[in-house]
Amino acid sequence: MAVHNDIDAAGLDSRQQRRHAIIGSSVGTVIEWYDFMLYGLASALVFAPLFFGDGGVAGTLGAFATFAVGFGARPIGGLIFAHFGDKVGRKATLLVTLLTMGIATTLIGLLPTTESIGIWAPIALIVLRIFQGAGAGAEFAGAMTMASESAGTKNRAFTAGFPGGAVYVGMALATATFAILTAVMPPEVFLAWGWRLPFIASIVIVAFALYFRLRVKETAAFEHAEQEGVVKSAPLVEAVRSHWRVLLPGMALFVFALPWVYVVQTFSISYMTGTLTVEPTSALIGLIVAELLTIPAALLFGRLADRIGRKPVLIGAAIFAIVFAYPMFMLYLTESTILIGIGLVLGLAIIQGATIGVSAALLAEVFPTNMRWSGIAISREIPAALVGGTAPLVATWLVSISGGTPWLVAGYLVVLSVIGLIGIMFLPETLQKAGQARTGSFAESDAKAEAAEEARASQRARASSRG
Repeated sequence: MAVHNDIDAAGLDSRQQRRHAIIGSSVGTVIEWYDFMLYGLASALVFAPLFFGDGGVAGTLGAFATFAVGFGARPIGGLIFAHFGDKVGRKATLLVTLLTMGIATTLIGLLPTTESIGIWAPIALIVLRIFQGAGAGAEFAGAMTMASESAGTKNRAFTAGFPGGAVYVGMALATATFAILTAVMPPEVFLAWGWRLPFIASIVIVAFALYFRLRVKETAAFEHAEQEGVVKSAPLVEAVRSHWRVLLPGMALFVFALPWVYVVQTFSISYMTGTLTVEPTSALIGLIVAELLTIPAALLFGRLADRIGRKPVLIGAAIFAIVFAYPMFMLYLTESTILIGIGLVLGLAIIQGATIGVSAALLAEVFPTNMRWSGIAISREIPAALVGGTAPLVATWLVSISGGTPWLVAGYLVVLSVIGLIGIMFLPETLQKAGQARTGSFAESDAKAEAAEEARASQRARASSRG
């Protein structure tokens, strides 16, 4: 299986561009996951009675169904925007995805409820959820592409960990906002209008992210691809045709990784506060702690992957998931705030921390520049639609048919984790270790680019000393 390490074919981006690329990709990812987490939390806590007229299981299933609709839109939007990202450029496409997602989220906060406009309320919610999902489907794959292309060979997984960690900044921000509002507002006030405030505030975060993203230049790798005339007219088709042996195991990896996110962060909150008797604020605080700890975990696992390889870290995460699925729910059943927090932390910080940035670095190193965004989007967003967004819905159904016990959900996670482990085994190891012969245009150009950057730094130092 070929490794197309051509990320730095035109030479490494400048240090300033690298900083801007990391910040620009990360702040966009913050807003993506702030928006997406808001919707997940609202699905678990308020959408059932407000838009589906039922606070019971039927309403919850309806709310989680619209949550899944966003994931149905993710691959469509992700693949459309990935086509333009690989054909037109990273920067311009990422600006559009940011605006699409942020505006849709703000409008959700302004929607009338079913009590006001009847059936049009859930219809409008679904439409806006589709736009939100379409933008989000492209945003993360594009952010990972930009961050990976702006990094050097020696720290690519670590660099990819920044937008990976930014996922949990956005999620923690959304969760903290909901936790504060549920703590300070009477339940009837929160249900009446308090839940709207975080959605409307999304426009402020979008403006902040837009400021940083406008400062990012196009990556050197894409500019070089344009100069060389290798940009494809149909990058998605070419990615499927020439790299299907990577796409299939890459999709299997995300079949494992993505459902864990939404079972832990969306279904778990609904299960604790609905089926069990955990206070919403306590559950949300535990989730915030877990999300905050996942941020350094993503960076630390990225650093580890830059030393020992991408596959060992990913394999370890899959094995841990298989072993931990049942104990996680045992911790929930105690209804102890501390033990629930431990379950949430281990479910996120270990599994997601080890997969989110490392998987992006591996896939970026497998796909060539002219189809990199497309390859990452296909690998990630199709599983996101099939098993990611549907995970809370499936988990809720499994609990309902098992009399309120979570063991079928745990078994479901084990099966998906085994699929992921098999997929990871079939992926190539892309870390080029010192002393090994470098293969593939990407690795060779990395070495040349890094040598050129070191030479330029040396020249700047000499010029400075002479001055």
